[in-house]
Amino acid sequence: MIKAIIIDDEKNALEVLEMQLNQFCKEVSILASCNSGKEGIKAIKEYQPDLVFLDIEMPHVNGFDVLNQTKNFHYKVIFTTAYDQFAIKAFKFSAIDYLLKPIDIIDLQNAIEKVKKDSSFYNIDDKIKLLLEQYQPIKNKQKVALPVGNMVEFFDVDEIIRVESDSNYAHIFLANQKKITLSKTLKEVEENIKGEPFFRVHQSHLINTNQIVKAVKGENAYVVMKDGTTISISRNRKDEFFELFRRI
Repeated sequence: MIKAIIIDDEKNALEVLEMQLNQFCKEVSILASCNSGKEGIKAIKEYQPDLVFLDIEMPHVNGFDVLNQTKNFHYKVIFTTAYDQFAIKAFKFSAIDYLLKPIDIIDLQNAIEKVKKDSSFYNIDDKIKLLLEQYQPIKNKQKVALPVGNMVEFFDVDEIIRVESDSNYAHIFLANQKKITLSKTLKEVEENIKGEPFFRVHQSHLINTNQIVKAVKGENAYVVMKDGTTISISRNRKDEFFELFRRI
């Protein structure tokens, strides 16, 4: 029996993976499901699992922080991540296993089989170093790839001010006052550019927090962007949003 821990800040992702493992991977016993990196570190130290399913992009304590703070514990790791073309290249280059969200059951079962057969997973220090070398510089470049017509254009993160939903389309507003319309839902765009500095403030708006001019608290909280647009902050996202800016 493989003793496992799941670490992911997204409640839905956590619950779905737990259900998939219980239903389709009977050889895996889930010791704990943790919704933050901090909780994950505590669980690893307490339970000393054989395997950890680890999300990378988590607030405060991310996946790499978890690895660094538990490097004296020997366990196999499978990263779980939303689609990120650069991250995937980094995973493949470093030969570390990963699962793309939403996780496919066959991919999950194959990953478990690989864990059972590959003892090298217990010695991943070199692989982690290689992954960091590949992944972090790419993240620091902060490029976003967007399909424009029959090609893909690359933009610096701060060229994008906000993304607005329009049914099954998404309008991307750029700092040069141009607008790009994609035949994708806002959710699909968010999955591609997920993480800082982007934040979903409303069901219909994803914003670049680097492009905020003013944020107003209160019952009807809102932000004013550099292009002059005023965007409401939904009630269920308000606390999380202002947690990012405690000094405001």
